[in-house]
Amino acid sequence: MNYCMADIHGELDWFEAMLEQISFSSRDHLYILGDVIDRGPHGVELLKQILERRNITLLLGNHEQMCLDTLGPRNQYGARELWRQNGGMATYRDLVYRCTPQVRGRILRFLSVLPDHLDLEVGGRRFHLVHGCPGADRESRLWGRVSADSRTPCPGALCLVGHTPTAFLTGRMDEDFRIWHGEGILDLDCGCGSRSNPHRRLACLRLEDLAEFYVGPSPGEAAGLPPGAP
Repeated sequence: MNYCMADIHGELDWFEAMLEQISFSSRDHLYILGDVIDRGPHGVELLKQILERRNITLLLGNHEQMCLDTLGPRNQYGARELWRQNGGMATYRDLVYRCTPQVRGRILRFLSVLPDHLDLEVGGRRFHLVHGCPGADRESRLWGRVSADSRTPCPGALCLVGHTPTAFLTGRMDEDFRIWHGEGILDLDCGCGSRSNPHRRLACLRLEDLAEFYVGPSPGEAAGLPPGAP
């Protein structure tokens, strides 16, 4: 089976719970629409796991791009401050102070060759995968956002996107986030990384039949208690 997730943002425990829920095996393939790092505490560990799995394809997200702009060979002036403002300091500290130069270099090389969009066909259905917004330029694909009235620009293909939390499209901030269905576009960003929000979830879409799977906070976490509290 083929699956798709988006915007995990360092929530490794939810990622592992989702793999268990869908019984992910070496016979399956997972596509991730970028932004596995930042905000949550375990983005670098997520990258390490993805690196070791041949059956996971990661697309470039704007957070991975901010990481490259800060630590990559073509680092840009002001990039570190932008990354900090967007929750990147946990990832920065892990890469700079807790990884060996060899591991850090391997991760940065991996990020530097990630695609920013992908077209595929599963079960006779065509998909266009992108982190931000389907578009002709890299800036749109990484930073652009779909809106509630967006329609697919790819005739005959279903666009799968992340980057924009689905509650921004539905206006329903006080209920559990769900995959948003637009005109030929599905948004899979259900709020991972917004750790103070009790309605955030990790979503996963099975491409063969568009079945949806969710992992969310435990009852205690949803009530504002720290994980593991009685």
